[in-house]
Amino acid sequence: MKNFTKQYWGAMLLVVIALIYLIPYYFAIQREKDPVIEIYFADRITAAHQVLIDKYNALNAGKVRVVPTDFPNDDFSTNERKEILARSLRGEGDGIDLFAVDVIWVARFAKWCEPLGNYFTQDELNKISTISLQACYSDSQLVAIPFVRDQGVLFYREDLLRNVPGGPEMIRRLDAGISWEEFAEFRRTLPGQHPFYIFPAAEYEGMICSFIENLLSVEPEYFTKHGFDFNTPEARRTLQLMVDLIHKDRLTPPIVTTFTEVPSFKYFIEQDGLFIRGWTTYEKDFEPTPFDEAKQSKLRKAPMPYMTGGTSASVLGGWDLMISKFSTKKEAVADFVKFLLREESQEIFYSQSGYYPVLNSFYEDSSYSKKYPDIQFIQSLLKSGVYRPSHQDYTKYSKIMSYYFTLALKNRITVNEALERTTQSIRSDKTMTEAY
Repeated sequence: MKNFTKQYWGAMLLVVIALIYLIPYYFAIQREKDPVIEIYFADRITAAHQVLIDKYNALNAGKVRVVPTDFPNDDFSTNERKEILARSLRGEGDGIDLFAVDVIWVARFAKWCEPLGNYFTQDELNKISTISLQACYSDSQLVAIPFVRDQGVLFYREDLLRNVPGGPEMIRRLDAGISWEEFAEFRRTLPGQHPFYIFPAAEYEGMICSFIENLLSVEPEYFTKHGFDFNTPEARRTLQLMVDLIHKDRLTPPIVTTFTEVPSFKYFIEQDGLFIRGWTTYEKDFEPTPFDEAKQSKLRKAPMPYMTGGTSASVLGGWDLMISKFSTKKEAVADFVKFLLREESQEIFYSQSGYYPVLNSFYEDSSYSKKYPDIQFIQSLLKSGVYRPSHQDYTKYSKIMSYYFTLALKNRITVNEALERTTQSIRSDKTMTEAY
């Protein structure tokens, strides 16, 4: 009997020990069978982003969870963000599943991204505006999905402009579109108490946007015809215009050659400037930390002036979404992208950040234009929208352009010298790349 009791309790002890080890193993297996899929999403995570991420996670609780990786503007320049993303994807790791790219990065990142033709039906793509989709292809293959758009625009202080000679008439003409020559002529009729026109002209991409939108206003197919050869009459005329704004016509103070977007806007507000070249998101960009709320409330938008013989053109910017080719969760990631393209999601981004919606319905459904009167202005402005050239080395060439163009804007070299040196440097870079 004693032996039986010992055997019984010995067996029970073995069962307990087995359970101690087997129960965690059982739950581990269950977790492996039905895990929560985590999607790692890299972008500048704004309040609008977080609202949508929280909504999606709540809808998919227990199945999918989006984990944001934030690139705040205060900590990362756009260029730093680009290089961090490139390094991460070069390593072929799975730390990023979905990421946002500036519209000018699409060609560069295409080699690391999943082609999206099999994830989106034609009906789904038809809901997206054609001009938004235009920037999402590389070698005729869909590699990105448009997320949000913005556009270059002329802001003016309505309160100041209405109180200068000819101001009310100029407001009417601005809305219809005017040439740079007409713009300069109006400046000559005014006393000089206010800075007239501010544009960011430091050695960076924002200055190149001004150059490209003026270049494409006179030759919309410039890059198709000439590539990055700037030894042309159109390029000389364009860069000369920008130099003359500062040094000949004196519409613009020389200090702009030190300004990127935020310093140019700060100067414009504090010095009571009349006009500034900005982005359509400015009204929301500066809401959290306004320089002067009363002055900023008086800002109005108009199309950019154009070069005589051309038409109004302004650069389209914004962000597209790309899925890493190294992600192991591509179907789930595509589902999240489709969520971000829902009308209610796009409306949140527009209302909170000022970025254009990329869906046709916003411009076709009258209920949106009634709710958001600015939609009609956006529709009109989009007709003049142009993209910077799609090229995998665009950002590299843009740095070369900005270096020499800024020297011209500072009157340190001539316009011809700037364009010749730019063209030669880009050609040399191409030769070295091809040889390598």
